[in-house]
Amino acid sequence: MDSKKFNIFALIMVVVMCAFSIYIGVSNKAEDGVNGENGLSSYELAIKNGIISSDVSETQYLQSLYGQDGSSVTLEDVYEAYLSESGLTSEDLTYTEFILTYYPDKIVSNTESISLVENTTQQALRSTVDICYSYYMETPIIYGYYYDDNNQNFIIDSSQSNMYVAVGVSAGSGVIYSYEDTDGDGEDDVAYIVTNYHVVYCDNYSNDDSYYVYYDERNQEYFTATYNESDLKTGRTTNGWVSTTFNYLEASSMSEAPIYTHFLEDYGIYLYGYQSAEYRISASFVGGSAENDIAVLKVEKDKENSNNSLIFSSNFKAADLGDSDNLNEGQSIVAVGNPLLANTSNIDSSSVSAYVTSTESAYISALCLTSTSGEISNLSENCEFTSILDSSNTTTMRLIRVSSAINAGNSGGGLYSTDGKLVGIVNGKIESSSYDNVGYAIPINIVKNIVEQVIEQCDDENSTTTRIQTLTNSSIGLEVKNGRSNSVYDSNSLTWELSYDVEVTSVSGLAQSAGIVVGDIIDSVEIDGVTYELKFYYQLNDLLLSVSNSTPKITFNIIRVESGNQNHLTIDINLTESSFIEIL
Repeated sequence: MDSKKFNIFALIMVVVMCAFSIYIGVSNKAEDGVNGENGLSSYELAIKNGIISSDVSETQYLQSLYGQDGSSVTLEDVYEAYLSESGLTSEDLTYTEFILTYYPDKIVSNTESISLVENTTQQALRSTVDICYSYYMETPIIYGYYYDDNNQNFIIDSSQSNMYVAVGVSAGSGVIYSYEDTDGDGEDDVAYIVTNYHVVYCDNYSNDDSYYVYYDERNQEYFTATYNESDLKTGRTTNGWVSTTFNYLEASSMSEAPIYTHFLEDYGIYLYGYQSAEYRISASFVGGSAENDIAVLKVEKDKENSNNSLIFSSNFKAADLGDSDNLNEGQSIVAVGNPLLANTSNIDSSSVSAYVTSTESAYISALCLTSTSGEISNLSENCEFTSILDSSNTTTMRLIRVSSAINAGNSGGGLYSTDGKLVGIVNGKIESSSYDNVGYAIPINIVKNIVEQVIEQCDDENSTTTRIQTLTNSSIGLEVKNGRSNSVYDSNSLTWELSYDVEVTSVSGLAQSAGIVVGDIIDSVEIDGVTYELKFYYQLNDLLLSVSNSTPKITFNIIRVESGNQNHLTIDINLTESSFIEIL
């Protein structure tokens, strides 16, 4: 039904209801069973049936029945009437979904008209955060020599380009994934934030900013030392080093001398509307998967930082998760994030300014949550990226391609459908003069499976790991592909209903032992009592990411063609501890 037809239908229904109300209550003096229901007037019936409240006078009610042309009827009224007539609830059909179906061009709220993109963005900003922080990078080798034979003064050789420590600054985005009540008092005290692994991963980060390696050129010896912070801040390049803590090292041990880590104990989080240094929220790293580019941060309400309580206010909410398997090419989407990069022009690894300049000012001006709209260009595309953990290798990820303008700071931000559902996490784009607006996002079905595993496995007080153990196609010995197409065009919804036979192309290990053979069609998979129908080959691996080590088995419902006949088989793969692998 188009919007014009629905408007006419709604207006007719209002008029008919008013006329019927007048008819059944013609007389205030009617006797029981004569005119009206048990002698009730239309005014009394309206109160009884909940059409009006008892606070409305009879005169006001009667006046409301005359001279109405329908102009005072709002879409909220039509929406409520639709729910009442259809028997649906607001959970079955949200107001936004109703508008999207019958009024796709706009949402009307009282006298204001706002676009779906604006409505989606405004809702998304309640779940989106800026992630900005600075850190000391790789512990450098500082070259110099002793001024005298008594080793009292160490002079830095200013001709060396890596004489000073470098400071890294990172800016990105994140989405509030969920809240949790961890102490059982009925109030949420932990908020989990999902972002990209590459946003929070610090390559060559030194977790001790007072620990350096020095090379004595004259004696050709290495040693470690701490620096005197007060001398450092004055910009001194000589005699500022604490000589009493020197520890000499063999040259061969230099690769192991610095103390490295790749994650901070404290990440800076900023909420929309609170994007200044005074509102900095502290978050800690929980875990993630580099090969899937997903990481989870945690904000705790009772941390020393009082700003942390901001994220638990009614202004902010966890994102509403969608289903990335139900998206369509050409569907409108909105990317919300922080597309600006931090200004690092005042941070120079070959200058003392790396020490003395406040890194806070280097990125605080970059806080700017914005949205860009576009469409889904490709539902599933295998993309090759440089590995986060090893720049000499590459990794392949399955992503959604979008036409939204994506910039570096958008990484970790949300991709939303126009009904307000989070359908992906933005993580990259093609940088080329030959392409415009080719961006990518990780499908939400992959994201939520990994995030749930991270929270369960890595956020336990007894856990020391930041990586998860789960299943993949290869770990159970299955390779699959899209087989025969079952796709049809639906003339009612005006969309393609895509589906394929998920065909087994290779078996080994557990799958082979269980009896699955090449050529089998996997119709559905049952995990922990829930059956999932497979329409695309990639859904199998997505689902396996959700399997925890407490799951005893996976049941495969198989279609096997033998001698021209289709046989339906049920095959169990029994899982053991060794079935699960750690994903990087």
